Amino acid sequence: MIDKSNQREKLNSGQHMVLNEKGELTAGELAGIMNLIRTNAYDVLNDLVGRGIVAYTIRNDVKYFHAAEPEKLVDYLEARKRDLDDVRDEVERMLPQIKPAQSRFDKPVIEVYEGKEGLKTILAMSVRESLKTRKEILGISVQQQKCRDLAGVCHIRWYKDREKHKIKSRYIMSAEEKTIPVKHTRFKTLPKQAKNPNEIFIFGNVTTQFFFVSGAFTAIVIKNKEITDKYRDYFEFLWKMVN
Repeated sequence: MIDKSNQREKLNSGQHMVLNEKGELTAGELAGIMNLIRTNAYDVLNDLVGRGIVAYTIRNDVKYFHAAEPEKLVDYLEARKRDLDDVRDEVERMLPQIKPAQSRFDKPVIEVYEGKEGLKTILAMSVRESLKTRKEILGISVQQQKCRDLAGVCHIRWYKDREKHKIKSRYIMSAEEKTIPVKHTRFKTLPKQAKNPNEIFIFGNVTTQFFFVSGAFTAIVIKNKEITDKYRDYFEFLWKMVN
């Protein structure tokens, strides 16, 4: 989607720069240089005049536009940035009131991630969500080595981040998988006959499913507290069943 506000700001700045370079132009001359419809050029010029960054003189009933001092454009952009910062601060103050109301009605958000960058995104998300919710990271049919092979040093840094923040976790490993030790983590192993074709990875209020197929990685991410709570219950059932 095109940001029309941003597009207009670029057009305003462009007209200001042309006026600054040429010195003085009519709306028609400016429209020709910038390949604009004349009425559009008038609209933008009148907008710039209203903002105090373009001025005009009238000679023989013709308006000649010229740029104000370049510093005025910088002042205007700084003022606009301050206004946007104020809006951002106001939105951030509103978030605590907005989020609880939204959460009661939110439908599950389902996303798909692929490849190394997709896995890196999910790993970073797991730390962020675990710190926010203070919930354990849980894994079923965990495939640590495959994740390590794909994400490389990022997977190592992820474990170090978990250790740094003392994020607790429990893993139920696939029988054929080698265990990579992790601090603050307890391990159990599924029996050989209990093979799961994918890893279920649970953190915060998010449930993910990892698929390693023909050397490619795909993950389905489900963001929903109700669904994730049920997966946590399923994990607890399995945890009691296996050694």
